Amino acid sequence: MSKIGQLRTKARTSSQSVMCAPGITLLDSPCFYEEMRPKGEGKLLVLDVIRALGRRWYVVLIGAIVTAGLTVGAYLTTPPEYNARALVLLLPSETAVGEGGNPFLTLDGLEQPAGILVAYFSSAPAREEVKEQSETAQYVVGIDDSTRGPVIAVDVTDTSNEKALDTLAFITDRIPIELAALQDQVDAPADAVITSIPLTVDQKAERSMSGTIRMMIAALVVGIAATCITAFALDGLIRRRQLRQSGELPKQPERAMKSTASKASKKNKTPKEEDVLPPEASDEQVPVSASAGREP
Repeated sequence: MSKIGQLRTKARTSSQSVMCAPGITLLDSPCFYEEMRPKGEGKLLVLDVIRALGRRWYVVLIGAIVTAGLTVGAYLTTPPEYNARALVLLLPSETAVGEGGNPFLTLDGLEQPAGILVAYFSSAPAREEVKEQSETAQYVVGIDDSTRGPVIAVDVTDTSNEKALDTLAFITDRIPIELAALQDQVDAPADAVITSIPLTVDQKAERSMSGTIRMMIAALVVGIAATCITAFALDGLIRRRQLRQSGELPKQPERAMKSTASKASKKNKTPKEEDVLPPEASDEQVPVSASAGREP
């Protein structure tokens, strides 16, 4: 086993010497990059990339134009969004308030009717009605988290200020209508009907550029990455071709490696134990020809 280990060590050493031999440096060997890199410089880092980009400035220029086009396209295809919000408060019935009572002191128990209204506006028929108003509108109807009372929050997002406000007004106007329709279905008495009033309704939608900015950043990153990779890869190919033409890099490194490796393996080859005959066997088994003792 020790002889086999020694043979493996010699073979590995010989292969490394072949890969790093003068004039036989391989493209995929570490010696290639060590010879190509200036002395005193570390691994292939940002400085090498900057140099490659400087040598292939035309690729960088084309990539910059393409990246600018992608960024502008992302801006045009992803317009800014406009958000509008409204709050609607449910009020108790006259029976619950009583004569001379204050409705705001008897708001307890109205969260359940508010939840029923929220569930309705989340249904498919309600969404179809909103879609007929604006196909690009997105809305959310829910219980306002900032209050503990029966306050319904309506948030609308659309592609323009006018569309967002129109959709918000449509949903806000539909809340008292749907509330009355639900109570009519259960034949609620007139003095026991729950009503609603709008608390706040935005008169101007807020412009949001978050989605547009995200798409523009994504396009910018993709363009820069593609430009750097293309320029760096092209620079490597051109540099290797120039080295081959100048003679610094052999045109056929594989054949040179094979020939040198075969010579090294023959030089380091040791005969097997079974191939070596003992002296006694060699003396006894050597045949003597009949004509060996005759004189000419």
